[in-house]
Amino acid sequence: MKSQIQGDELRVSSKSRDDLQATISLLKESKLDVDLQFVNFR
Repeated sequence: MKSQIQGDELRVSSKSRDDLQATISLLKESKLDVDLQFVNFR
C-alpha cells in the first residue's frame, strides 16, 4: 500500500482492493473532525 498527500487530499493506492476497502472502513469508523470523501479511480 502506498499513500501520498496532494494538497488537501490524501491518496492511497494498492494492488489489493481488499486493502483499500479496509482503509476506507477504518477511516469511516474513526471519529475524525473532518469531512471525508472517497473516490475510486479504477
